Amino acid sequence: MTALERAESSAVDFQACQILCLDLPPDMPAVRVVHELDGIANPVDPARLLSVGHAMWSQWTDDPGHERPEVLLGLEGDGIVPTLAMSLASGLPYHLAWKLDHGRLPRPRGAELFTYNQLAGKRVLVVDAALSNSHMIAGLVSVLREEGATVVGVACLTEDRPGVGRRVVEATGVPMTALSYTR
Repeated sequence: MTALERAESSAVDFQACQILCLDLPPDMPAVRVVHELDGIANPVDPARLLSVGHAMWSQWTDDPGHERPEVLLGLEGDGIVPTLAMSLASGLPYHLAWKLDHGRLPRPRGAELFTYNQLAGKRVLVVDAALSNSHMIAGLVSVLREEGATVVGVACLTEDRPGVGRRVVEATGVPMTALSYTR
């Protein structure tokens, strides 16, 4: 069974979709993923947050090939809510990685992420809402390794149906899970 087939067979009833955003600066992606935990369309019940966190954690731990992390690392913005959900469900502590804010300066081609070098020697599971920026996640995996962390994998709420983001992430040598696929 492929990683994509495993993800499909263990997917839970979780809703996410892509929307087109208008009037954005040219350097910002026009498509954004929205999901039921972001609180945009409807308020989020705390029990739902916890149940999705349990589903994400179970999906990770049910695979015997996945190593158990010591800490979760969420990506700023969209990754905060799923990281909190997984932390609550697993009992694991979390850190957040933040992008460098360049203000009015031109942004570098790759995202510059800060983890404050607090993860050296730790087994880390990277958590995000979607694989919208799989290249940034792949870059973060490299940064974490350079800092001396062991990245055990990436867990996302949702991924693109064609699996493009999954291929980018798995090319780093880490496994990945996702609860659903965007429509």
